[in-house]
Amino acid sequence: MGEVLSIRIPGDLKKKMREFDVNWKEYLIKAIEEKIRQLEAERVLKEIDEMNRKLEFSDVPSWRLIREDRDAGH
Repeated sequence: MGEVLSIRIPGDLKKKMREFDVNWKEYLIKAIEEKIRQLEAERVLKEIDEMNRKLEFSDVPSWRLIREDRDAGH
């Protein structure tokens, strides 16, 4: 069994909702789920950006570091 969420909406909006054959409960649940997915993705991207800012970058190109490592026999 799920939780109950109540919201107060204007009366004219409720009247307009009745005009259409829409499962408003299902529609709202899907809209909330989509918004949560969007917010979670934004949070992950923000965390990745923060991690990237903490990384130290070398002035030496990566290909040169790889070549030196290979030449050293590692």
